[in-house]
Amino acid sequence: MGNCVKPEFLDTINYAICRAVNEHLGEKSVQFFRNVGQYHLDEAVRRGFVKIDKRNRPLENLIGIARYLESTGYMEKIEINRLGDDEAFVEMYGVSVTESSVKLLKEGNHPSHYMTNIMLAALSGLGIRAELDDVSFDEKAREFKEHWKIVGARWHDKGSQDKRKEAPVK
Repeated sequence: MGNCVKPEFLDTINYAICRAVNEHLGEKSVQFFRNVGQYHLDEAVRRGFVKIDKRNRPLENLIGIARYLESTGYMEKIEINRLGDDEAFVEMYGVSVTESSVKLLKEGNHPSHYMTNIMLAALSGLGIRAELDDVSFDEKAREFKEHWKIVGARWHDKGSQDKRKEAPVK
Protein backbone atom coordinates (compact mmCIF):
# COMPACT_ATOMS: atom_id res chain seq x y z
CA MET A 1 0.00 0.00 0.00
CA GLY A 2 2.99 2.29 0.38
CA ASN A 3 2.10 5.92 0.82
CA CYS A 4 -1.66 5.46 0.39
CA VAL A 5 -4.06 6.64 3.05
CA LYS A 6 -5.62 3.67 4.81
CA PRO A 7 -9.44 3.49 4.78
CA GLU A 8 -9.52 3.16 8.60
CA PHE A 9 -7.67 6.46 8.91
CA LEU A 10 -10.07 8.19 6.52
CA ASP A 11 -13.02 6.70 8.42
CA THR A 12 -11.67 8.01 11.73
CA ILE A 13 -11.08 11.48 10.29
CA ASN A 14 -14.57 11.46 8.79
CA TYR A 15 -16.12 10.69 12.17
CA ALA A 16 -14.10 13.34 13.99
CA ILE A 17 -14.88 16.07 11.47
CA CYS A 18 -18.55 15.19 11.17
CA ARG A 19 -19.03 15.00 14.94
CA ALA A 20 -17.37 18.39 15.44
CA VAL A 21 -19.41 19.95 12.64
CA ASN A 22 -22.64 18.53 14.10
CA GLU A 23 -21.78 19.79 17.60
CA HIS A 24 -21.00 23.30 16.37
CA LEU A 25 -23.56 23.72 13.61
CA GLY A 26 -26.44 21.41 14.49
CA GLU A 27 -28.99 21.38 11.65
CA LYS A 28 -26.82 23.81 9.68
CA SER A 29 -24.34 20.95 9.25
CA VAL A 30 -26.40 19.66 6.30
CA GLN A 31 -25.72 22.88 4.37
CA PHE A 32 -22.09 22.83 5.52
CA PHE A 33 -21.61 19.35 4.02
CA ARG A 34 -23.37 20.46 0.81
CA ASN A 35 -20.87 23.31 0.56
CA VAL A 36 -18.02 20.83 1.06
CA GLY A 37 -19.38 18.80 -1.86
CA GLN A 38 -19.47 21.91 -4.06
CA TYR A 39 -15.94 22.94 -3.12
CA HIS A 40 -14.66 19.41 -3.73
CA LEU A 41 -16.32 19.28 -7.14
CA ASP A 42 -14.88 22.69 -8.06
CA GLU A 43 -11.38 21.60 -7.07
CA ALA A 44 -11.65 18.18 -8.73
CA VAL A 45 -12.74 19.86 -11.98
CA ARG A 46 -9.94 22.44 -11.71
CA ARG A 47 -7.36 19.68 -11.24
CA GLY A 48 -8.77 17.65 -14.12
CA PHE A 49 -9.94 14.69 -12.01
CA VAL A 50 -13.57 15.19 -13.09
CA LYS A 51 -15.15 16.74 -16.17
CA ILE A 52 -18.64 18.19 -16.16
CA ASP A 53 -19.91 18.64 -19.69
CA LYS A 54 -23.27 20.39 -20.09
CA ARG A 55 -23.63 18.75 -23.52
CA ASN A 56 -23.71 15.32 -21.85
CA ARG A 57 -26.79 13.86 -20.28
CA PRO A 58 -26.75 14.59 -16.53
CA LEU A 59 -26.44 10.90 -15.71
CA GLU A 60 -23.24 10.67 -17.78
CA ASN A 61 -21.71 13.40 -15.62
CA LEU A 62 -22.70 11.51 -12.47
CA ILE A 63 -21.13 8.36 -13.87
CA GLY A 64 -17.89 10.30 -14.33
CA ILE A 65 -18.00 11.36 -10.68
CA ALA A 66 -18.71 7.76 -9.65
CA ARG A 67 -15.64 6.55 -11.56
CA TYR A 68 -13.52 9.27 -9.96
CA LEU A 69 -14.63 8.30 -6.44
CA GLU A 70 -14.02 4.63 -7.19
CA SER A 71 -10.52 5.43 -8.50
CA THR A 72 -9.63 7.17 -5.24
CA GLY A 73 -10.68 4.19 -3.13
CA TYR A 74 -13.42 6.20 -1.44
CA MET A 75 -15.83 3.48 -2.59
CA GLU A 76 -15.29 0.21 -4.37
CA LYS A 77 -18.31 0.53 -6.67
CA ILE A 78 -21.20 2.89 -7.29
CA GLU A 79 -24.28 1.84 -9.27
CA ILE A 80 -26.91 4.26 -10.51
CA ASN A 81 -30.10 2.44 -11.46
CA ARG A 82 -32.76 4.57 -13.13
CA LEU A 83 -36.32 3.88 -12.09
CA GLY A 84 -37.79 6.28 -14.64
CA ASP A 85 -37.20 9.73 -16.10
CA ASP A 86 -37.15 11.44 -12.70
CA GLU A 87 -35.79 8.99 -10.18
CA ALA A 88 -33.06 6.46 -9.50
CA PHE A 89 -31.51 4.30 -6.83
CA VAL A 90 -27.86 5.07 -6.10
CA GLU A 91 -26.13 2.09 -4.52
CA MET A 92 -22.68 2.34 -2.97
CA TYR A 93 -20.50 -0.67 -2.22
CA GLY A 94 -17.30 -0.90 -0.19
CA VAL A 95 -17.79 2.56 1.34
CA SER A 96 -14.59 3.57 3.14
CA VAL A 97 -16.42 5.70 5.72
CA THR A 98 -19.05 3.12 6.67
CA GLU A 99 -18.29 2.74 10.38
CA SER A 100 -18.20 6.50 10.98
CA SER A 101 -21.33 7.17 8.90
CA VAL A 102 -23.36 4.46 10.65
CA LYS A 103 -22.16 5.66 14.07
CA LEU A 104 -23.16 9.23 13.22
CA LEU A 105 -26.61 8.13 12.01
CA LYS A 106 -27.16 6.07 15.18
CA GLU A 107 -26.18 9.10 17.27
CA GLY A 108 -28.73 11.23 15.42
CA ASN A 109 -26.01 13.25 13.69
CA HIS A 110 -25.58 14.11 10.03
CA PRO A 111 -22.92 12.18 8.12
CA SER A 112 -20.92 13.96 5.44
CA HIS A 113 -22.78 12.30 2.53
CA TYR A 114 -19.63 13.12 0.62
CA MET A 115 -20.41 11.35 -2.66
CA THR A 116 -24.00 12.51 -2.55
CA ASN A 117 -23.07 16.15 -2.03
CA ILE A 118 -20.51 16.12 -4.85
CA MET A 119 -23.16 14.68 -7.19
CA LEU A 120 -25.80 17.15 -6.00
CA ALA A 121 -23.35 19.98 -6.70
CA ALA A 122 -22.81 18.66 -10.23
CA LEU A 123 -26.56 18.47 -10.86
CA SER A 124 -27.03 21.97 -9.45
CA GLY A 125 -24.42 23.26 -11.88
CA LEU A 126 -26.50 21.73 -14.67
CA GLY A 127 -29.66 23.46 -13.43
CA ILE A 128 -31.11 20.31 -11.88
CA ARG A 129 -32.41 19.92 -8.34
CA ALA A 130 -32.71 16.56 -6.65
CA GLU A 131 -34.10 15.29 -3.37
CA LEU A 132 -33.00 12.06 -1.80
CA ASP A 133 -33.73 9.69 1.01
CA ASP A 134 -31.46 7.19 2.70
CA VAL A 135 -33.13 3.89 1.89
CA SER A 136 -30.90 1.37 3.60
CA PHE A 137 -27.44 0.56 4.78
CA ASP A 138 -25.63 -2.62 5.68
CA GLU A 139 -22.76 -1.85 8.01
CA LYS A 140 -21.19 -5.30 7.74
CA ALA A 141 -21.26 -5.32 3.93
CA ARG A 142 -20.31 -1.59 3.82
CA GLU A 143 -23.21 -0.81 1.49
CA PHE A 144 -25.60 2.13 1.29
CA LYS A 145 -28.61 2.81 -0.91
CA GLU A 146 -30.25 6.16 -1.64
CA HIS A 147 -33.42 7.02 -3.55
CA TRP A 148 -32.97 10.10 -5.73
CA LYS A 149 -35.83 12.11 -7.21
CA ILE A 150 -35.28 14.88 -9.71
CA VAL A 151 -37.49 17.83 -8.84
CA GLY A 152 -36.15 20.56 -11.14
CA ALA A 153 -35.52 18.79 -14.48
CA ARG A 154 -35.12 15.32 -15.96
CA TRP A 155 -32.21 12.86 -16.16
CA HIS A 156 -32.09 13.49 -19.91
CA ASP A 157 -32.68 16.50 -22.12
CA LYS A 158 -36.36 17.06 -22.84
CA GLY A 159 -35.63 17.12 -26.56
CA SER A 160 -33.64 13.90 -26.52
CA GLN A 161 -34.91 11.15 -28.80
CA ASP A 162 -33.11 8.50 -26.73
CA LYS A 163 -35.74 7.20 -24.31
CA ARG A 164 -34.02 3.94 -23.32
CA LYS A 165 -33.18 3.31 -19.70
CA GLU A 166 -29.60 3.79 -18.62
CA ALA A 167 -27.73 0.61 -17.83
CA PRO A 168 -26.62 0.27 -14.23
CA VAL A 169 -23.34 2.03 -13.60
CA LYS A 170 -20.70 -0.59 -12.88
